[in-house]
Amino acid sequence: MIRRVHSVASRVLVGLGVVVAALVAIGYAFIFSGIAAPSVHDLGTVAVPDEEGAVPVYLSDGRPAFVVRTADGVTVVDARPPLVAGEPGRLVIWCNGAFADIIGRASYAPDGELIAGSAPTGLIVYPTGRSASGPEIVVGSDGQPAARPDGATSVASACDQDRATRHQPEPGEVFDPSVAIDQEPPGWVWLEGRLRSVDGQALLCDEDGDCATSGVARGIDPAKLETVALDGLFLGRIHDGGIEELHFVPQPEAGR
Repeated sequence: MIRRVHSVASRVLVGLGVVVAALVAIGYAFIFSGIAAPSVHDLGTVAVPDEEGAVPVYLSDGRPAFVVRTADGVTVVDARPPLVAGEPGRLVIWCNGAFADIIGRASYAPDGELIAGSAPTGLIVYPTGRSASGPEIVVGSDGQPAARPDGATSVASACDQDRATRHQPEPGEVFDPSVAIDQEPPGWVWLEGRLRSVDGQALLCDEDGDCATSGVARGIDPAKLETVALDGLFLGRIHDGGIEELHFVPQPEAGR
């Protein structure tokens, strides 16, 4: 009888141990799946800069952004400034410890808050979390525009463009607009050309100025190109024979 009681007790303990181990394993699986791999709603992981400053990156869907490290922490901000409807798109550059929108003449703090200019909001800031894969952070997709404080000035600070940090194409990544329209590469692509108003349309013409083989820049009001000349490198997406989300990328004056 005593042996039978001990045997039953041993079996109960072993059974409980298996159940506990299974629960622990399930718990760890949930924990690590949530930390190590971003969910489908996240925008991937980015490395944290070793030093203070801003590093241009591309998130998992190709959108351009900056990872900013300051004494207060790390922030991920969108490189596309807020626009008034119909304005030509462009990217900000990191200049003298702040972001500069050269075309819109606006400045933004490292945390995306508007410092100077007439922009409707600050830059979009993305939520971040720690990654289990090392010195990286996970970028969430539900970004929100930073504030536009009442104290923002109307005049942007000067920017030395030759020393600024910006998004740049790798060798062989740049398309002529006509070639890109013909091949329709997926995702965001680099383009080189001249954005012009021609016959009531906003066209990105080939670098040599030939607008006969060009692409329509959708969403841009051609009237807004009468006061600004955009010539050089652009980021955009090709779809159905046109260019969507076209953004001018200011380059150093010496390199243009």
